Amino acid sequence: MKRMYGLEIQCADDKPQYFQNLLLQLKQISSIFDVDDNLLITDTAMEAKVIKNMLADRCILEETYTLSLLENPIASSLFSDYGFVTERNNHYLYQDMVSIYQIESGKAEDITMFITQMDESIIALEEQYKKSYIIDKENKEYVVKVAQAYDIEVSFFDLDK
Repeated sequence: MKRMYGLEIQCADDKPQYFQNLLLQLKQISSIFDVDDNLLITDTAMEAKVIKNMLADRCILEETYTLSLLENPIASSLFSDYGFVTERNNHYLYQDMVSIYQIESGKAEDITMFITQMDESIIALEEQYKKSYIIDKENKEYVVKVAQAYDIEVSFFDLDK
């Protein structure tokens, strides 16, 4: 999972050419990783700052977001409520809406029961070195309580680092 930065442009629907021209200009001075409609996505805070300053000068910056790029996602039906998929098939989640945890220990049968109970609250799975479960950040306390009931240890990632 990689931290990314989204900058939303306020652009009238009747001016797609303006957006395309602006995108070409921005690509000359910065590194734009991906695009989704009026959202420009970059992979460094410095690039985001350069783009943000340019857009702010033109009074067309709508909103900025911190995103998580999932590298090997398995998205559930909840995914689109917390993120989006671009035309390049990149999966992004809005970082301020989600929490991510991993199962650290527990008996196999208890882990299976725990996962079954958690299934309907999982937004996506990310599997790189170890399986990570992505949930609504409001469900964090619930996950901890259910894990304790099944005598399972879970650890949460700090997405702000």
